[in-house]
Amino acid sequence: MLRMFDFVCENGHKTERLTDYEAVSFRCECGAQATRILSAPAVKLEGWSGSFPGAANKFDRIHREKLAAERKANS
Repeated sequence: MLRMFDFVCENGHKTERLTDYEAVSFRCECGAQATRILSAPAVKLEGWSGSFPGAANKFDRIHREKLAAERKANS
């Protein structure tokens, strides 16, 4: 399975690459050896509640909207 990882080479070039989980290094464009680094995940917080909006919340909202539309259409 391929995943997206960040790599940094000996010359400081930072690269994002789609690669196997086992891959820990590759040859950078400049020719130096680039090694995989630990990067921060992309997390978005709601400013007012502090909750973590996610796909489950979006699915739930869309599902409720579809149910309401179907009930309205069938009544």
